[in-house]
Amino acid sequence: MSNLKSLMQVLKCQKKVTILGHDNIDVDAFISGILLSNLLSFLKIENEFIILEEVHESETYNIVKELFGIDMKAYAFSKEESEDRLLFLEDHYKTEHKGKVLCCLDHHPTNDEIVKGYPFYYSRLSCSTSYMVYELMVEAKYEISKQEAKMILVCMMVDTVSFRSLKTVTKEAIEGRHIAEKYDLNYDYLEKYCMCLTKIAGDSINSIINNGYKYYNYGKNRVKSSYIQIYGMLEEEKIKACMQALIEGVKSENLSMWVFIIFECKTLITYEYRITKDKVEVFKKNKILSRGTNIMPEIEKLFTQ
Repeated sequence: MSNLKSLMQVLKCQKKVTILGHDNIDVDAFISGILLSNLLSFLKIENEFIILEEVHESETYNIVKELFGIDMKAYAFSKEESEDRLLFLEDHYKTEHKGKVLCCLDHHPTNDEIVKGYPFYYSRLSCSTSYMVYELMVEAKYEISKQEAKMILVCMMVDTVSFRSLKTVTKEAIEGRHIAEKYDLNYDYLEKYCMCLTKIAGDSINSIINNGYKYYNYGKNRVKSSYIQIYGMLEEEKIKACMQALIEGVKSENLSMWVFIIFECKTLITYEYRITKDKVEVFKKNKILSRGTNIMPEIEKLFTQ
């Protein structure tokens, strides 16, 4: 049975479905929610896409506003959560929000047993969750607009450093070019824009080390991860200042580990710093890795094996 048919089988007799991206929402999680909501509405499935956290004017907010003219704050939902809510998770596979998970669509494959209880679960390595929604749209014969095509391509590029990271699926990158040609999108402009270099010139050390942060719970171990994406390496003094702040952060937040990642896009090198209360380890790879696909699964193994 196709993914679309499996999805329809789960949702056809349900009341309204709530679509949720992950907390500290990023571009792909937000845009996937918009696209998925559009698709479900086309399929005559009542739905809503909401953000269950305060929306700040972050890098993600600015990208969505500048490229698509959408104010993410319009999707912020502050009412009390309900156990009766039926959830469709996208771009992540588990949540602490109240409700029953009916469906999950994610481009970060996992072996977590929790997903076996979901009536619909589809995950595979992909450039972005938005691309997986695109595949469902094609199967459903949904007529994709130029704006939606741009959304799909931008998410693919943002999540792969414009197709430079190991997360890139070659055939999808080729399809991305076809999408740009078909819908007359400015590929070269988007390619440069979607490298999403972190603007750190005047930023404080605290804002640098907390850029793009996420929390992970591995058993009783609470791990934090953050990253910066830059063109040319930070100067040594700034790295030392970051390391000191990270060590203090591990202690003040009572973390088992803080994983700080520098994606250096000029020479295509990934620097992974693992900070605990006792030590700082650095791992250097001559390629642009993916945090969700390459780095954090290895950190999970450290705490679960």
